[in-house]
Amino acid sequence: MNENEALLVVERGPVPSTQVPLTSEQLTIGRSAGNDLVLADPEVSRRHVRIVRRADGFAAEDIGSTNGTFVNGQRISHLTLLQDGDTIDLGDTVRLRFMSLAPVPPATPVNLADKPTEQIAPVVYQAEAPAAPRPASPVRPAPAPARPAPAPARPSSPPPAPAYTPPPSYTTEPPRRGRGLWVGCGLLVALLLVCAGTFLVLDAYEQGQILYCGALRPLFQVVLGPFGFAPVCP
Repeated sequence: MNENEALLVVERGPVPSTQVPLTSEQLTIGRSAGNDLVLADPEVSRRHVRIVRRADGFAAEDIGSTNGTFVNGQRISHLTLLQDGDTIDLGDTVRLRFMSLAPVPPATPVNLADKPTEQIAPVVYQAEAPAAPRPASPVRPAPAPARPAPAPARPSSPPPAPAYTPPPSYTTEPPRRGRGLWVGCGLLVALLLVCAGTFLVLDAYEQGQILYCGALRPLFQVVLGPFGFAPVCP
């Protein structure tokens, strides 16, 4: 390989449009001053990535960066072979592009006269035999009409309600008048007896005459007169 077979172009970062030829066996890139390519950017680690020359070309390898190295948008963790036009992103702010300057080998011309001519066998097309007529399919008899479904049975009428029978009436006997009359008479007799007894007791102690001859004399005459009690008033 020649010394100017490839180079790196800074597309985005602290020093845009910078071109770095890949002339040594490896090229280290980072933020510290000991690197071959110093990029003073906060996204770039002190030792971020290195570009290594190999027999089959150049490869990129991340060397323990914090924000990662991405080749064509894919983060790498080991040696990754680079192709012409690949992008190398360091974090989110720095982008490098790998440019291969190796000449493309010319295409080898092909002499058609040296190749034997292939003979193409003619293709013979044979007419297809006419297809035999298909036998007519037997005519199937028409299906018999379906019988109508029987009408659903009507629900039977409910049984008649039983005739209303009025409850039996209970007649109460009118109160007997004779019982009330006897009760009233008994109470009256008891009252008379009480009054007579009271008068007799008071008369025995000479108090009945005072009571009889007082304001209640008409009452005593009506009550005690029929029994023969008629004290003499002074």
